[in-house]
Order: sequence, then structure tokens, then C-alpha cells
Amino acid sequence: MIDLGGAQAVLDASPFGPWWGFRVDEVGKGTARVSLPQRPELFRPGGVLQGGCAMTLADVTCWIAIMSLFGKDDPSVTQQLTTSFLGPARTDLTCESTILRPGRLIVYATATTTDTAGKVVAHHTLTYIRPPERNDS
Repeated sequence: MIDLGGAQAVLDASPFGPWWGFRVDEVGKGTARVSLPQRPELFRPGGVLQGGCAMTLADVTCWIAIMSLFGKDDPSVTQQLTTSFLGPARTDLTCESTILRPGRLIVYATATTTDTAGKVVAHHTLTYIRPPERNDS
């Protein structure tokens, strides 16, 4: 329902996408891979990327995976995101997300964030709610 170019265009047109600098690397049916280049303002003291970077990247990657199934205008919103941090991140990040259950009302997914060496730095589980369409006419 959305391809690589379409997914990147959605992010580039969003108010937050250009600031973060997300790059859509791959889109498949119910899957996506998105990268986040590191830059100085994303680091916390101690030379480690702030944890919200991995969480935001996972949320965006899952959103793209959802659009690959339901289209770019799908109204899904994050209901719950759980992250387990498995190690410090100091480099560019890449996240891969897979939709495990693309329900009519609830979408359940997992995502894994890695550094440039391929080391897993965070594992995520995500639940999205798909509000029913409204007819306000």
C-alpha cells in the first residue's frame, strides 16, 4: 500500500520527520526498516544516545510498516510502546519492525533497534489502535 519513496515522502512532509532526519531503508508487506543518523544534539552526557531516540525510531518504523498494509492515510495511533534497552547506543541506529497481528482495531508489532555494528541496543513491542472510520456528515 506504500512503497519506499512514498514512505520517505510521508516522513519528509511531517512536522517531525525532517528534524529527526529519518531515512526509510526498506518497506515490505507488514515490515519496514528505518535509520536514524546520530548527531550531537541526540546525545546525553556520557556519550550515549538518549533512549528516546531508539523509542521514537521504533514508533516511526512500526508506523511505516502499518502503512505498508493499510495505506498512508491509515488513522492508527500508538496505544502502547514497551522498550527494553539492551546496551548503550553511540552510533547511527537502524530499526526493523514487523507487524505480527494486523487487526481491524488493534495492530500488534515488534521492533529491534541496532547500532552500526549490528549490535541489538533495544527491543520493542508496540500496540496501535485503529480508530473506526467516522462519517460526520
